[in-house]
Amino acid sequence: MTLRELLETLKCYGGTLALHQGDTITIEPPDLVTPALSAALAEHHAALVALIRSGPSSTSAFDTLLTGLDGLGARPPAELLHGRLQALAEGLGGVDPLVRELVRAEAIARLSHLGVRTPARLVDAALTTAATSTGGTGSGRGLRFADPEPWPEAVDGAALLDDLAHTYRQFVSLPDGGAEALALWIVFTYALDAFAMAPILALCSPLKRCGKTTTEELTAALAQRPLAAANITVAALYRTVEQFAPTLIVDEADTFLLTNLGLRGIINSGHTRATAFVVRTVGHEPRLFSTWSARMIALIGHLPTTLEDRAIVLPMRRRAPGETDPLRRRAARWVADHLAALQAADPAVPDALNDRQADNWRPLLAIADAAGSGWGDRARIAARTLAGAGGEADPAVPVQLLADLRDLFATSAADKLATAAIIHHLIRLEEQSWAEYAAGRPLTPRHLAQLLEGFRIKAKQIRQGAATRKGYLRSDFTDAFRRYLPPVPSESGTTGGSSGDRGSAARRAGFR
Repeated sequence: MTLRELLETLKCYGGTLALHQGDTITIEPPDLVTPALSAALAEHHAALVALIRSGPSSTSAFDTLLTGLDGLGARPPAELLHGRLQALAEGLGGVDPLVRELVRAEAIARLSHLGVRTPARLVDAALTTAATSTGGTGSGRGLRFADPEPWPEAVDGAALLDDLAHTYRQFVSLPDGGAEALALWIVFTYALDAFAMAPILALCSPLKRCGKTTTEELTAALAQRPLAAANITVAALYRTVEQFAPTLIVDEADTFLLTNLGLRGIINSGHTRATAFVVRTVGHEPRLFSTWSARMIALIGHLPTTLEDRAIVLPMRRRAPGETDPLRRRAARWVADHLAALQAADPAVPDALNDRQADNWRPLLAIADAAGSGWGDRARIAARTLAGAGGEADPAVPVQLLADLRDLFATSAADKLATAAIIHHLIRLEEQSWAEYAAGRPLTPRHLAQLLEGFRIKAKQIRQGAATRKGYLRSDFTDAFRRYLPPVPSESGTTGGSSGDRGSAARRAGFR
């Protein structure tokens, strides 16, 4: 639990800190104390002593700053509130960061008591505006993260996970186990410091419009300190993580991450807490920068093996033709109440997972076990289901293949086709490059299987007459045709094709 989270939790509960002789700190009233709060008190003891001594006892550092909020009255007018918050933000310009955090927490508590709606957002908006306007001549905008106020009551972990999983299922077409993995990973972002491993959550799809962006937007609305970026440099990454410990959500990774070995190395380093550091010089002094953070990466194709090995992979697919803040507050409260148990957890891992996969899933399994109500079993099923997701391909090529195969099935009355017959047909298509697919050599059955793997289509043993051979069922392509290819209207108005239409589906799809 960070210092800010400790202070906001106390304010949420109506608790206060008291400093006694010998620099002993206690929480009043005592019945508010939880194991998580006790651990946070010990962790931040020195900072809290300095903060308390420079706070209420120093009118210049604390009371004077908050004077502007006195006398506002219940539900103050927007214009009056705007002026008072603006003055408060300007007064915090040169204040010690510890005092700044305490003033922020106190301001939120006071506004909440006055019946002001979303007080945390208002205070953070004022502080962010002031920081940006006084941030010097640099371009861009400063980063600011608004941590949620913990839910005021104890939270049922299983119900929280159910609601999170339902939120994802409502908007995104996910693989089996995907909603469970996302729900557990969201709670993990709040409990990051309870664990020794931080698995990447990878959203991989065969092409665009498979729900990655929607999943990222939901995650940005639900996770702890979300930071979404379509590009980031090495220096920006480790400096941002060191200062803010955000949940990093990297989009369009296929456009810059795959070829940037330095950036991949930094992201890799954040997998294990004990080694999640890089060394850089500031002036002439070597300094440690943390790379320990929760990370989501979205891309077309697949992650490099070193990243994939550290990831829980969700193979995304295209979808066929609330309010999230309470979920964040509930997650913050549930983690605060269960942090000690999560730190001590040693969950049983399914035998089907290899060593690295076990490391990736262990934090999520610990969360699931602590939540109870069957979530332990659901998480292990999701782990076994998702453990084998992987492979690589040019995103345009699989769709071209689908278009050519739909044309092939449209010319055949058979409900199944042998792999050899499919290969023979494809390499005879003069307008396509299947005859020279592999460095001038023809497409092989293995290449065909790899290209179709992203659509969850696999070869089967089929019977044709008295012979049994490898092949594909027409019915296995129905879902992929519907999701990834536009309908092909015939003269009768139905979807299908003819020998004269060969290649037309691909041209309409924009892959010619």
